[in-house]
Amino acid sequence: MVNRMTGVHFLPSPSNDEFFARCLGAVSPSVVSLVGAGGKTSTLFWLAQALVASGQRVLVTTTTRMFMPDPKHGATVLIELERAQRFAALRGLPIAPGIVALFSQFDATDGKVAGCEPDEIDELKTMAVADVILVEADGARHCALKAPAAHEPCIPSGSNAVIALSGAASLGCPANPANIHRWPQFAAITSLRPGDVINGSALSRLLEHPEGMFKNAPAQASRHWLVNSQGAIDASVPPMLAQLANDHRALDGVWIGDMQRFNPFSHAWVRG
Repeated sequence: MVNRMTGVHFLPSPSNDEFFARCLGAVSPSVVSLVGAGGKTSTLFWLAQALVASGQRVLVTTTTRMFMPDPKHGATVLIELERAQRFAALRGLPIAPGIVALFSQFDATDGKVAGCEPDEIDELKTMAVADVILVEADGARHCALKAPAAHEPCIPSGSNAVIALSGAASLGCPANPANIHRWPQFAAITSLRPGDVINGSALSRLLEHPEGMFKNAPAQASRHWLVNSQGAIDASVPPMLAQLANDHRALDGVWIGDMQRFNPFSHAWVRG
């Protein structure tokens, strides 16, 4: 069980290494699952490329569906229908820093790939096929915020960290159902109506609700909330996030970062 009883510390402009140290620690191999909305796929490949730059072997996959990786990400893509074939393909790769993207199917009609079942990812962790396994464990249809449906998210039980994403542009603004995935669930959890401001009280409910932002996160996994600023953030947002970081002891870190940049982080509040 993660110890979350110590105080919160503010980190101005934290480094990438600080983020990895807080999320991954010294555990290898490790599994990091990404959930939520507001840029999961771009964040997943930012993580992958930054880890490779530090000499890591990275495996990327999904427990739902995602778009085929762009060639610019530099990933070796493996698509095998059967689990045994996927394992065999991984064993045939050289042991060297790099990104491998592992999927079970490709749908040419929408350009999306299907990935692996959560228990398969747990098995891949025991096989030590990579230093870090990055999992897109949720879908959001390009929305900035979401609440999970009954079948979501699909997080491997062996995850060492769960990173929940939100788009910063919606925080502190009137709620727009068109920009919030699973609006009925989101409204039920936050008690918001269309046009109500997405304020700290609403976000607090989303954080603490068992069907909310960290639904299905394993007990041993660290919990990090990553707010994707995408270049701009209202001045009211950092103080609101600081208060939420202090109020919610289940959170190990709250991070603000523009995940289109190599050194993205502008603020962080970390526990312990």
